[in-house]
Amino acid sequence: MSGATPVPQISRDELVERLHDPTLTIVNVLPAEAWKAQRIHGSLSLPEAEIATRAASVLPDRNADIAVYCASPT
Repeated sequence: MSGATPVPQISRDELVERLHDPTLTIVNVLPAEAWKAQRIHGSLSLPEAEIATRAASVLPDRNADIAVYCASPT
């Protein structure tokens, strides 16, 4: 992807430090069942399959700090 803007990364340590930061929106992209079973407190559920249809309503501020996570170990 030539010319693509790199996606900023957040470390686990920074995420832990910012868990109670109201300027950070945390989004879980796993299926809703996984979010219901276990999640980061305060995170929003936006399953990957629903991003195209729901992202604008769930994340109206595109300039906000948004941390997205899933089941990946990284």
